[in-house]
Amino acid sequence: MFKKASWLLKNLNNNNIKIVDASWYLPNIGRDAFKEYSHGHIKNAVFFDIDKVANRKTMLPHMLPTKKYFEKEVSKLGINNRDTVVIYCNEGILSSPRVWWTFSFFGHKNVYVLDGGLKSWKLAGGLLINKKSNIKQSNYKCKYKNKELVIKYSKLKNILSNINLKPIILYARPHLRFLEVVPEPRKNIGKGKIPGSLNFPFSLFDNNGFIKSKTEIRKILKKATNSNSIVCTCGSGVAACNIALSLKYIGNTKWKVYDGSWTEWYLNNRSSI
Repeated sequence: MFKKASWLLKNLNNNNIKIVDASWYLPNIGRDAFKEYSHGHIKNAVFFDIDKVANRKTMLPHMLPTKKYFEKEVSKLGINNRDTVVIYCNEGILSSPRVWWTFSFFGHKNVYVLDGGLKSWKLAGGLLINKKSNIKQSNYKCKYKNKELVIKYSKLKNILSNINLKPIILYARPHLRFLEVVPEPRKNIGKGKIPGSLNFPFSLFDNNGFIKSKTEIRKILKKATNSNSIVCTCGSGVAACNIALSLKYIGNTKWKVYDGSWTEWYLNNRSSI
């Protein structure tokens, strides 16, 4: 699930380890993740753009790409099927879980998140470089898709309309957004949340960018993990993966990520919201 910066330092020059910078920011933040990557990244790291490696045929942001497109883009990054993929981001474990989940969905077995992100790398004595990584294109092939890791809008809608089914919907966004106090970061998307959602901000699971202990996470998720059906949501499917990663970390496999999250839900239900 996680790799420590000390481990990565020791294995930095291993050809079978691929390092992925998955940094990403909300559109209202005003930061350019690729520009920051260009100015400083871990040696040999490649940049994974979640807005590019996505379904380009939908207006929804960074939705899961097709199998063929994922294979094409990952091949460009020089990643092979048997590689150990270590994913990091600038802000602790903010957006790296989204890329972890994407690789997991497409069946990549050895995929990890760097605990603490770039902060941990620097604390461990790791250096950042601005030299362009030398990438040798691969021929990446997905053997299967873990469809059980995702739930689509139509399925979630049907579940919520059935009184006999009681999924627990975990909402990963900040509490003020859950309370509908602060505005949405995306234009034309109103405030709100999926009916019945419980607020579990992604910040609950980390301590200054480092993942909390399994014991602490089990306490946080004690009530939620009693359910046989857990749906992880957020604004557009990024922070939801932080909850998914935390659940996986404590051995819970009864979860799915709602990829479209609040953005899709709002657009499909705005007339009644």
